Amino acid sequence: MMPIGGKSILRSTGEEVEIIDSQFGERGARTDEDWVTYIDSNGKEHIKEHLNIQLDFKSATNNIFEQFTKLPSFNKLPTTSNCRIFEVAKELVKDGKDVDFAVSVAKELVDKVGIETE
Repeated sequence: MMPIGGKSILRSTGEEVEIIDSQFGERGARTDEDWVTYIDSNGKEHIKEHLNIQLDFKSATNNIFEQFTKLPSFNKLPTTSNCRIFEVAKELVKDGKDVDFAVSVAKELVDKVGIETE
């Protein structure tokens, strides 16, 4: 199920939108009562569009690996620091934190705490 307040991709256009609210009937089936309220990539609010949240949207949940690869050392072998950042961020995401937030907090923690030498 798409998270309310979370980013999703509108399948018909590929546009990334933010889901505000939705209603749907039976799981996996379209009904006349289905609707989704979302904000499009231009900031325009679409109220109660006749769409099915499960069939017309796909998750845009950021992949932690994609976020991790944006770190400066991606083109090099992973450093001990980057490996530690990845592990900390992965645990934060498991606890339901946003990936961008998890990576930034993990980087800050690893910088402050430091890394043990092997």
